[in-house]
Amino acid sequence: MNFKQKVFSIVLFLSYIFLLVVIFVYNNPLEKDFQELASTLQDKKIATLVDDKGHFIVANEDKFEAWIDLDFMKRRNKYYQYKFLLNQRFNDDELKDKKFLKWGSYETYAQAYLDLGVLNKFSRIYPINVRVYNEIFSLPQVIGKLDKTMYGIEPFLYENKLLEKSETIKLSLDLKMQQIAYEEVLNAVKKEEAEGGIAIIMETNTGKIKASASIYPWNIGYMGYIEPGSTLKPILMAIAIDQNIININDKFYSGLEYVPLSNIDFVVTESQGYGFGEIGLKETLVYSSNIVISKIMTKILQEYSNLWLYEQLLNFGFGNKTGIEFKGEINGVFPHPSEWYAITPYQISLGQGIGITPIQLITAFNVIPNKGKYVKPSFLNDSIPKERLVISEPTAEMVKDWLGYTVLKGTAKRAYKEGLKIGGKTGTAQKAQGGVGYIEGNYYSLFVGFYPVVNPKYTALVIIDNPKNEFYGGEIAAPVVTNVFYRYFKPSENNYTDNGKLYFKDIMPNLVGYTPKEAYNILLNLGIDENAIIITGNGDKVVSQSIEPYSYIDDFKIIQLHTLK
Repeated sequence: MNFKQKVFSIVLFLSYIFLLVVIFVYNNPLEKDFQELASTLQDKKIATLVDDKGHFIVANEDKFEAWIDLDFMKRRNKYYQYKFLLNQRFNDDELKDKKFLKWGSYETYAQAYLDLGVLNKFSRIYPINVRVYNEIFSLPQVIGKLDKTMYGIEPFLYENKLLEKSETIKLSLDLKMQQIAYEEVLNAVKKEEAEGGIAIIMETNTGKIKASASIYPWNIGYMGYIEPGSTLKPILMAIAIDQNIININDKFYSGLEYVPLSNIDFVVTESQGYGFGEIGLKETLVYSSNIVISKIMTKILQEYSNLWLYEQLLNFGFGNKTGIEFKGEINGVFPHPSEWYAITPYQISLGQGIGITPIQLITAFNVIPNKGKYVKPSFLNDSIPKERLVISEPTAEMVKDWLGYTVLKGTAKRAYKEGLKIGGKTGTAQKAQGGVGYIEGNYYSLFVGFYPVVNPKYTALVIIDNPKNEFYGGEIAAPVVTNVFYRYFKPSENNYTDNGKLYFKDIMPNLVGYTPKEAYNILLNLGIDENAIIITGNGDKVVSQSIEPYSYIDDFKIIQLHTLK
């Protein structure tokens, strides 16, 4: 046989083998079934999400899934032979009418193969990519989950195709500030037996959100609205000063009551139960005078129409979404002046009759410490701030300086802490219910402020929902803001950083993939007693841990790490 004949024979043989493979693959019912399944297990490897310092928030993790073809097993008349094995993990209702059965998810192919055992002949093991979420400090309420929630940052980024454009997206969130904000709001909610609470903290100049904590099963900060109460007073006063409706040296008399409309039974009183006498604009904010802000509204209406007032408040962002990168954000409720009653402007002056989202409130209030500029809020660390001038800088600076006195000697005195200069405005908003009206004894306690008073770096909002003991914003919400900044700027919060990774005290880290020595040292540095750490197996990598990552360690006495080669 010459060389050409040999080559021809080899090619012919290989073609025959290839044909057999093709026939087997496309005619083997098991293989055809799993081709159908595999088409649904598409690799969704998209951008990971990290905080402003690169710490993990959402990551991709390579795993393996084992799937059993129940339909093929039945066609082979083997279903009832192996049904006892299937029932060890699934009941009959879970097996009913299923073509494919997910047997489990695994860190390695070998783990999946061993777990399937004799069921391997009816199964396939697929490499998959899984989204892993950091679920501490109420992050799920703000991040959301792809394909699982209708709200959040991640669904927004996915729908706008931003997750596909890079390997990593750095969010503006600061996990250390997020932790402290969450813990302080949680403490206040527990102490006051409240129904919930939120905190939002943004960078004053950029609008970038540094923390967004929520003690609710959903995120009211972007998907719910409240009446702002007295936190609206600085904004209304700034508008009146900037338009020369009032002068910074004007004084107004605060008596027992004020009736702004002679033909309507609408009486304004001070929440303290007594008047303040003749006071200036600074004292109006410091003591949160209802009567004076209502008299200022009277002067506004003498000069301008309801439509003008409406447009001024629209300019501060009320009534429309802020456009922050959060799927599910709502507009709030701000009726057009054609739907107003005669008393509506006076209700607005008291922070009533208007439903605004917390993200709208903090963004609008931020105009004052931000030198009169409205800046669009953002969760993206690399976003370019979008700003526009709403009021003049001198007006903003004047009102900002006045708000510094509310913590020193006004309604937020409980927020005072030596060496920590915070300014802001308290608010107490009575809760309303659709079709019922205001609910007696039910309140939101609010504080929106900035730190420091000179050249503010952060603007913060805290809302505590229906506290049972005290309810004024200065008593409940304002101290939360002080505590957050006090703890954040302390030298140490007892967290632990190693090679750029942040580990939180009392929170179980994900140690899978670490060497036993590395994992052991991390736990020791977090203050875990060495006698509470058990390492099993003789491997060089941790493959599983007894406590789920990002769970509170205090809930467990022993931490067991298992290793494999």
